[in-house]
Amino acid sequence: MLRFREAASSDITTIMALERACFNRDTQEAESTYLERIDAFPQGFIVMESGTEFLGAVSSELWQYEPSIARDSFTLGHSIKKQLKLAGDELYISSIGIFPEYRKCGYGKLLFRELINRVHVLFPLVVRGILLINEEWYGARKIYANNGFHDAAVFDDFFTSDDGTKTNGIVMRNDDIRKLSLGKIF
Repeated sequence: MLRFREAASSDITTIMALERACFNRDTQEAESTYLERIDAFPQGFIVMESGTEFLGAVSSELWQYEPSIARDSFTLGHSIKKQLKLAGDELYISSIGIFPEYRKCGYGKLLFRELINRVHVLFPLVVRGILLINEEWYGARKIYANNGFHDAAVFDDFFTSDDGTKTNGIVMRNDDIRKLSLGKIF
């Protein structure tokens, strides 16, 4: 049976294992960054489990909408405490990951839906959603586009691949994520 809950600092070892399983070393957040996110905004850091198995997690932040998109807002390791606005109107989905052995089972969709629904209930002022993906994550980009996210900015050479090559970051934005709450996602 699936269970969703707020992440706790005691989950950090498993969260870091998830980070290593999902992202290359140049894209991984530090343990201290995740601990700060859990402490500052636990409502936006959701863990998904089945029985005793940790399947995945999603972390997010609440921001105040700004029409212009600043590259340094998305910097790896940025402090959530400097940007978090609990009365903000935009949800920044900072990371979502499912352990490889549980992928292609629909768990990512369920985790994403759980985050959107919780935010909708707890923070009704949130209207928009924003996220950053690597231009090479074609599947993710298509999934988000199918859920109302559109390309809003391109950051040249934002990500570094395992072989050292640079790839662009694509900021995607959804102007009304309330439509996703309790609706069909993906």
